[in-house]
Amino acid sequence: MADIGATLKKPKFELDKLPKFEKNFYRETTSVSRRSEREISEFRNLKEIRVSGKHIPRPVETFEEAGFPCTSPSSQPQVFVGE
Repeated sequence: MADIGATLKKPKFELDKLPKFEKNFYRETTSVSRRSEREISEFRNLKEIRVSGKHIPRPVETFEEAGFPCTSPSSQPQVFVGE
């Protein structure tokens, strides 16, 4: 059984011919996009969040706003429950 896969050949990919793939799955919820710049600034100050750069996403305040596919209370990390 130690030889399982021994005859398999490593695939050779031509990277320039592979389709472009971006890991950009986040979709801002309406509740997040409706927050004013003042509300965002106050939230970041309260949580001591410092950001810099361009195209910085607005912060999410709840687990549901993050847009994960399954957000039932039993599947939420305990840190988010009850906040």
